[in-house]
Amino acid sequence: MRKLFSLGLCTVLGALSIGSAAAQSELTMSSWLPPTHTLNVNFLTPWAEAVEAETEGRVKVRLLTKPVTNPQGHFDAVRNGLADVAFISHAYYPGRFELANFSVFPFSGDTAEARSVAAWTLYDKYMMPADEHRGVKLLTLYTHGPGIAFTKDKKIENIDDFDGLKVRVGGGMAADLAKSVGATVVAKPAPESYELLSTGVVDGVFFPAGSVLAFKLDGIIQYATTFPGGLYSDSHAFIMNQDAFDRLDPQDQEVIERLSGEYAARLAGQAWDKEDEVAQALFGDSIEVIEADEALVAAVTEKTQHIRDRWAQAAADAGLDPDAVLVEFAEEIEKNSN
Repeated sequence: MRKLFSLGLCTVLGALSIGSAAAQSELTMSSWLPPTHTLNVNFLTPWAEAVEAETEGRVKVRLLTKPVTNPQGHFDAVRNGLADVAFISHAYYPGRFELANFSVFPFSGDTAEARSVAAWTLYDKYMMPADEHRGVKLLTLYTHGPGIAFTKDKKIENIDDFDGLKVRVGGGMAADLAKSVGATVVAKPAPESYELLSTGVVDGVFFPAGSVLAFKLDGIIQYATTFPGGLYSDSHAFIMNQDAFDRLDPQDQEVIERLSGEYAARLAGQAWDKEDEVAQALFGDSIEVIEADEALVAAVTEKTQHIRDRWAQAAADAGLDPDAVLVEFAEEIEKNSN
């Protein structure tokens, strides 16, 4: 009888062990940025650690050592299950995420955190029904910090200085803005910036401050023209494979939901701001900073008005009040800045 009891107990314990193992899930996460980039170090990794902690180890998120595809391919990679979680830059998908552009207009905000939280709040409130990210689960939306015009040999001090300047951009708002002010656009992924600058293919880049360090451009760039609220910004979508989410236990789905939205937007924004602060502290030593004057800001505003008008039409077509959305966005930025 004792042997039978022991055998039965082992069978039960074995079944429980198998059930426990089955309850654990591993999600793969792909990033196309360098391993030391602030988004990997200060956003994706802490988010993955938070998921594991909050699910008490039931869900582990593994950041892959190599990206599963190129930057532009990450939306399809997540949709098709090559990776469970990733982020995408909307700039790499021209015309596809038009409604999100309200968050990246020139002169909108001085920190990535405030702009990111405001961007998610407004996008979630008004634009989800448009289903721009159909095919994946949108976890959050965020933006990088104020965009800056970086150049190798030519200072940007007035609007005419943009004429004919070859500028590397990812696409999206940066490309639209560059064309509007008279620059020649070279649309390439961010990791190619060093080669493009060092070989003379481009004269400059549009980036937030931190990207100069992330892509090791501080030895090439000589000038940085800054703008109040940023020359532009870029929005990112943090996305998840829908089937991978659906396979999770309901309690773990709730954790993912809780660590998405504003939580993830704020975490990503803080990561950008941290990198920007480090970079800006070094600018005086190796990069000359030119602060755009009122005339340059006014000229950029005039030349980019058509970009706002295009977004306003898309927003109106989606049943939104464009002016009201922009006013509320500005209010959210101010609230989160304080």
